[in-house]
This record gives sequence, structure tokens and C-alpha cells, in this order.
Amino acid sequence: MAHAYYENGYTQQEIAQMLGLSRSQVSRYLSEAREVGIVQIRIVSPDARVNHAEDALKARFANLREAVVTPLFATQPPVVLKSIGRACAEYLCEHIAPGQRVCIGSGRTLRETVRWLRPHPVENVTVVQAMGALGHEASDIDFNELARLAAQALGARVSYLNAPAVLGSGAAAELAAANPSIAESLRLAHSADVYVVGVGCPAVDHVYVRAGIVTAQELNAVEQHGAVGDICGRFFDIQGAAMPSSFDDRVVGIELEDLRRALLSIGVAGDPAKVAPLLGALRGGFVNVVVTDENTAHQVLDLADQSESAGG
Repeated sequence: MAHAYYENGYTQQEIAQMLGLSRSQVSRYLSEAREVGIVQIRIVSPDARVNHAEDALKARFANLREAVVTPLFATQPPVVLKSIGRACAEYLCEHIAPGQRVCIGSGRTLRETVRWLRPHPVENVTVVQAMGALGHEASDIDFNELARLAAQALGARVSYLNAPAVLGSGAAAELAAANPSIAESLRLAHSADVYVVGVGCPAVDHVYVRAGIVTAQELNAVEQHGAVGDICGRFFDIQGAAMPSSFDDRVVGIELEDLRRALLSIGVAGDPAKVAPLLGALRGGFVNVVVTDENTAHQVLDLADQSESAGG
């Protein structure tokens, strides 16, 4: 009855009819289920945070300036993304200062962050696209559009990277040398004050392959060499060491070192598949602010314990 009512959305009358009971009997059983602890109701405020998990993350990773951990009332990916996206949007608006340059990365969680941004004009801010575009295969995550919407919410200027995210041939340096506007956008991206980035997982995120700009063999090769995550096409292992790929010089966008030296480098991610990538990003110092959910936070801490005890 508890599963039917609380998880599957059946009414008490429908449950009564299915089980041949009266509605009052169903109501009584559901009340008893709450009394004995079979059903535990939790009210989650949208502004609530899981302080003990935030403290544990900051204690574990010395470079971490801030951890924002959101509570969960459900584990379905859309719910998790909305919770994390809202928290990241609020954190970003609270910490942007006049005159800063904000570099916006890519990913589904970041898309949700931008959707949650409310009008919050900040004087003399520039929003910069962190990576070139992926084309129509990734139209649900339009990098240009993410930058435009973020700039609109912040009342900021916007600088687009009007180039492919990964070149089919040649080097990104050659493209920049031949295109002054792209060179200027890259200069702005490499020297931003604030970065907001998603954390990818090569084992499950195949957007570069779907877009036809990286082959499956190239992606498999970097994973086989130990890469567990990437930020804007720059890969790293679980210890936080950079893992150059065969297409590294073809990536048009920011680099891991840009993230390390930034005033704020905000990594936003939440999902079981993102646990190892997030751990690698934290160990590598690529993010100094993390926004995630309570399940992912605890799993990152557990994986850190396990890998250290195993000597890896």
C-alpha cells in the first residue's frame, strides 16, 4: 500500500478497490505505516543545505573554498539536476563581483544552472563561452545559448567562441592565429575570474562522439589510459593528473591550468557516474567550489577513502 500510494501515485480509493478493502482501512494502514517507520516523510526546503557533508568535503580537500551540498527528496536524475542547478545559480549570483569575467562551461547540469538564473544585473561583467560549439547533434546543450542566457540574467556583455569545440584537423593555436576574433575570445576565456563548469565522464558521456568531432576509438583510448573525467574536453585521472588525449591540441577552449589559477572555479555535478570524475577534479584542484547533492557528496568521500586505503 505504501509503495502504491506514495511512489506510484494511486489514490486511497483506487488502492481500496484493487485490494477489496474499504477506503478507511487503507487510510488506517497508511497511518500505521508512518507510525512504524515504513514510511518516513521528509520536507526539504529548496534553500536547505547538508552542512555535515559540506564540512566533510572541505576537511578532506584542502583546496576547496566552499562546498554546497543539496538535500534530496528523490533520486531521479531530473530532480537531482534541478536541485543542484538551483543551488549553483544562487551561489553564482551571490558571489559575482562588478568587473569580473565569468566563463561558462558545458553540460546538462550547467544547462539547468543557467535555467535557474534569475535577473541579477552586476555592473561591468562579461560572460565568456568556455568551449566552442558541438553542432546540431548537441542542440539540447547549445554552448552559445548557455553563455547568452547567463549574460542576459547578469546584465552582462557576452563573448562567444564561434568555432567547433574540437577541430577535425589542425591545431586550435593555428585557428586562433588565423582568426583574431576567436583569438580574443580564447584570451578572455583563459583569463576569467570565475569559471562555472560541468564535470564529464568518458565512460557515459559520448557527446563529442555523437557530434562527430571525436571518434569512439579516440575517446576509448584516453579512457583506457586512466582518464575518469573531463572538463570542457580536458581529461584527467582519479588522482587529478591531466591526461592528454590524441585530440588535445584540437580542443578550442579553456585548459585545466586556467581553472587552477582562477579566483573561483565552480564545479557542478551530481550523479553516480560523476563520483569518480568529481573526485579527480577535486584532487587536481580544478574546482575550488563544488555544488552537488548529498548522495554524490557521500559517495565521493567514500571513494576517496577506498582509493587511499587501496593505495590508488
